[in-house]
Amino acid sequence: MFYDAHYLFPRPWTQAQEVPGVPDPFPAAFYGSNTLSQTFVSGANNLSMVEVWLQGSPYGWVEVTLSDEAGPLYRGQVEFPENPRGGKVRFSFPTISDAKGRPFTITLAAPASSATQPTITHIIGGDRLGGPLRLNEYRRPGNLALHTYVTGTAVPDALAEQLLPNLFRQRLQQFKPAIFKGEWFAGLFLLLVGLTVLFLVLTWPSNKKVGQSGGWFLVCLLLGMLVWQIGTRRVQLSGWGETRLQASTAVAQPTVHDELRLVNDLTAILWTAERLPEKRFVSTEIADYPAVRVPAESALEYALDLPLNGRLQTGLQAVGEGSLLMAVTFNGERVAETAVAAGDQPQWLNLDLTPWQGQGGILRLVTKPVEGMPDGLWLMPQLLARRDWLLDDLPETAVPAGHRFAEDVMLVGYTVDPTRPQPGELVTVTLYWRGERPLSHNATVFVHALTAGGDLMAQSDRQPVQNSYPLVSWLPGVLVADTHQFIWPTDDALVQLAVGLYTPTTLVRLPVTNPNGMPSPNDQAQLPVQSLP
Repeated sequence: MFYDAHYLFPRPWTQAQEVPGVPDPFPAAFYGSNTLSQTFVSGANNLSMVEVWLQGSPYGWVEVTLSDEAGPLYRGQVEFPENPRGGKVRFSFPTISDAKGRPFTITLAAPASSATQPTITHIIGGDRLGGPLRLNEYRRPGNLALHTYVTGTAVPDALAEQLLPNLFRQRLQQFKPAIFKGEWFAGLFLLLVGLTVLFLVLTWPSNKKVGQSGGWFLVCLLLGMLVWQIGTRRVQLSGWGETRLQASTAVAQPTVHDELRLVNDLTAILWTAERLPEKRFVSTEIADYPAVRVPAESALEYALDLPLNGRLQTGLQAVGEGSLLMAVTFNGERVAETAVAAGDQPQWLNLDLTPWQGQGGILRLVTKPVEGMPDGLWLMPQLLARRDWLLDDLPETAVPAGHRFAEDVMLVGYTVDPTRPQPGELVTVTLYWRGERPLSHNATVFVHALTAGGDLMAQSDRQPVQNSYPLVSWLPGVLVADTHQFIWPTDDALVQLAVGLYTPTTLVRLPVTNPNGMPSPNDQAQLPVQSLP
């Protein structure tokens, strides 16, 4: 029985009828060592199957892992659908009886695919599944187009939720007309339904048997509902075209930090972008690769924080008659500009974004007509980065620290370069952090240069790794090298650094425990400078 959480909004009437303006799914590509994972909360017990949309090479395969908060539960492999245009693939597993309200994560990997022949799936705009979507370890807006299925005694609950979703009932309670508000309106609505039924019974023709007519009406209604449920794939028979996931134990994945990996997919997050001249003129499609189709004169604007060692890879193509000038800019600075003609093969760009690394701003994909008015295609535009700020071990030159922040973050060590800074000199402080477990909240890092009396002489406050690698992206057990720079003060009394984390919205610092197990005053780790080797 199909139980689909993400169709409850913005589709409140039934899970098939759409309110105006609901966009089609956006294609997203992944390949090689990259993974795509979706956390979702099961809406019912007896969870037994999940379904996703996939497209890829007929010779490729996808590895699927289902996990809960304790770790991997089931794992299996599936070949791509025979339909070259893609299709839905189902993964079944032993029924999880106590699934309702529990968070699960499904992870997709396509190690046999490549950037030239990627695996493609569907992303839906908005956050509707109760958990984050991750491209590798990076949280990204939207949700995987995921269907969940339940079986056994959970089916009636799922049917009731489809016919009258909880969200619809909540909307009735929240509806506020001029006179009646909240639950008053919901009560009046139910009274209206009851009076309507009573009216039909009282006015029923005397020569008709109410019980018999009502019985046949109920039978036809139930048969119609069954046909509707089967036709829309909400009810499916077990074993039809599904892949069985096998029980799995946690498998240590190799940490790869020196290769380019996906950070963001601009096709999948198109729904978050400003689309000019109008949104309705911009669409997505799959033309061998996921693509964004734009009119001849257009601009896509993405508000982004660029990663360290970042690159933008995308293909350019013109469709129709004529030629286009296609350009990439960041905060008004031109990154690249290329002319493309209709009928030519795609041109591929691999753009170095390191001059703007760690900066936040507007990335624009611009098209302008040169001849005619052909449409433009931005083919698989993706941000990638080489994550050399991730380390497996503390460098030998680092000074061990050992401070714990809250329960989940360790400051393992630090370095100061140069080790004997002179007044007015630019100093680089590198902090080596480690997340003990997956982190759910971000925090801002502060590095304060203090005198013996605690006076602040210089500081650096920002998100880790130059604003490009927030705490929620940290891989558990992996060291994060986080650099901060400031001008060394002229005061000779400077003797220590104070390091801490605080919540950016409330400015409340995370509590700090010193290496000796005692709480640190002012919730900051005090790191000596004069004793550095």
